[in-house]
Amino acid sequence: MQFDSGFRVHKNNNHHHPISSGDITLDQLLNGGYYKDLVYLLYGDEKTTTNVLLTTSVIVQKASSNGGLGEGIRVAFVDGKNRFNPYNISKYAISNKLSPRKVLENIIIARAFTWDQMVELLENQLTKLEDIKVVLISGITNLLQNYEKKTFEDLLRMIGGIKKMLLKTNPLIIITAPLHKSSFFRPRGGKILSHFGNVLVLINDEERYVEYKLIQHPFLPENRILKWKPRIPKRNLANCSKNTTLNSWIE
Repeated sequence: MQFDSGFRVHKNNNHHHPISSGDITLDQLLNGGYYKDLVYLLYGDEKTTTNVLLTTSVIVQKASSNGGLGEGIRVAFVDGKNRFNPYNISKYAISNKLSPRKVLENIIIARAFTWDQMVELLENQLTKLEDIKVVLISGITNLLQNYEKKTFEDLLRMIGGIKKMLLKTNPLIIITAPLHKSSFFRPRGGKILSHFGNVLVLINDEERYVEYKLIQHPFLPENRILKWKPRIPKRNLANCSKNTTLNSWIE
């Protein structure tokens, strides 16, 4: 860790193009998308945050000249919600003119079904991976059942493992978490988790709209954007991929 000039930081931010999340509203909130040197914590509505991770896992594999981090890069996906959906990823890969098979082959996934498994994956197993450019952690505290002293010690160990990965390969890191059960604005995991993230985004799914709130960002002000829901769900009768199987895309 060392000091650097403010001008150099500004120059670096302008030099690196943002990576789209695949969510237009989130990209607008983040001034274009993700920047690699920041750790992102998205918390709140689980459906939206999960979809963001799935679309991100595809977009980062696009060529640098096309808004990604490079073709063939490897993505680590730690799934604490059991929501990883290869079918949706394949559909999104096709819409971005990428091979579903290659995209899925470049995603290294590990699932956790208990809190202890999540701790083990992030504290010890993550840093064993080689040549990882992106780390996506879905539901980092979904399996957290109580708020005992040991639980918070576990969370600190998990964050310690993520920090080791940052020092090792400096990947782009996006983490999702649910809301705290007794709060409308804090993530489950409290200050330990929120203090780790450089960028905090709260997403709330309301009856008429989805609310995106930028809580914290190193160089952007707090902001709030609403994505209004259509009154009548749109029906895409011409969607020929509706009943298409995954095997037909990756064979």
